Amino acid sequence: MKKASLVWSCCAALVLSACPGPDDDKPGNPDPTNPTPTNPTTLTVTGKVIDGANQAATKASVLIPGNGRQPVAVDASGAFSISGVTPPYDVIVADKERRIATVFKGLTLKTLTVPLDLDSDAVQPDPEHQATVEGTVTGEQPSSASASTDLLFASADANMSGTVDPMGGTYSLNVDWSGTTSVTGTLYALQLERSDLFSPPTRYLAFGQRDNVTVAKDATLSAQDIAMSPVTSSRLAGNYVVPEGYAVSLSTLSLAFKPASEFGLGFAFPSASGAFDYAVPQIPQATFSILTVASPRDAQGGDDSAQTMLFKRGLTAGTTNVSLELQAPARPAQPADAAKDVTRTTGFSWSPFANGVHMLMLQEDKSENQTPYTVAIYTREPQTSLPDLSAFGMDLPASTEFTWQIQGVGPMASMDAMIGLVEQGNPFEQGTGDMAVSTSETRTFTTAAAP
Repeated sequence: MKKASLVWSCCAALVLSACPGPDDDKPGNPDPTNPTPTNPTTLTVTGKVIDGANQAATKASVLIPGNGRQPVAVDASGAFSISGVTPPYDVIVADKERRIATVFKGLTLKTLTVPLDLDSDAVQPDPEHQATVEGTVTGEQPSSASASTDLLFASADANMSGTVDPMGGTYSLNVDWSGTTSVTGTLYALQLERSDLFSPPTRYLAFGQRDNVTVAKDATLSAQDIAMSPVTSSRLAGNYVVPEGYAVSLSTLSLAFKPASEFGLGFAFPSASGAFDYAVPQIPQATFSILTVASPRDAQGGDDSAQTMLFKRGLTAGTTNVSLELQAPARPAQPADAAKDVTRTTGFSWSPFANGVHMLMLQEDKSENQTPYTVAIYTREPQTSLPDLSAFGMDLPASTEFTWQIQGVGPMASMDAMIGLVEQGNPFEQGTGDMAVSTSETRTFTTAAAP
């Protein structure tokens, strides 16, 4: 409604300005050919800086370039406030001690949470609370020795999986979480058969669930029995569609009993045909997700190989025409690999990641007795230059070799949407929509003697 009202108001204003009225010739009416200049709207931008473990980055400083502004140190909770900002604006977050900076280009938000670094290998904080859930699972169906009964406790704050003792049908499941001292979720039990421990199941035999299971800190919740009923196996089939010159290297299948509660069923190395055909259970309201990874056919493997990934959600049992279309990854263009004499004004460019946001990551290749100088730049555009970090005391090191690569993340309509994604946590674990990610091969460059 707000958008429609805004459009209507604008149209009305245009119509009224074009039609003469009885007072058009009176003094004081604005001249439509020489409108009175107006000052652009400014914002007070407030927010919080987090680290790779999603905790407050208390040693960070924040700079929104322009109007002679200087970096502002965050407080003990990672919070900051900067006034007089004209959107769209850029944000630079830096930690001089760690020699790391992150840049977000083209934001318009008044309030935001920004990461200093998105380090997937960062040590995550230990969960604050733990509890144990115990019970018995009944209704298991006769099967082969390859069958097992898997468990999942799913809630807004915790997703923990385990297995049932095949001898007695009992289980004991530890649940870890942070936040409030109690959490309520649902227990799911699924009996299945698979050819080996990690492959997707080949058949499903029984399913059951127990709702409204509340666990409390340091407590053991007993007698949480689950009665299973026979479940029908169905199919989820289709084809992988990859960019020219690429091949699927890995595919994983997950079951989602509810949004943001993916339960891994197994992974596969697809056949050369490009087709897939998974066995899935027919469970009301349940959906399935497939994560597909593709790499260049001539790639030598390792961390330096380009990859493109698609996490497709919301698939339903019985669908046999799924098309998993992976888009071409963002790939480096300029500067050329092993370029010399790179400065802050050197243009970096790459092939665009369709409907996405790009991250240029550069890192000092060698550093003695200190952490490597690292900069990440997020932008919708397929080109940028290196930021001026002199206000942080982080001038670009001279005559130094760096590595750089490009990541693409989508679909992402804007940089503001990217910030919203960060606030939600890991999109592969917390998101509810499709997600595409690409990572390029790594290139190198050497800075000039006076960069």
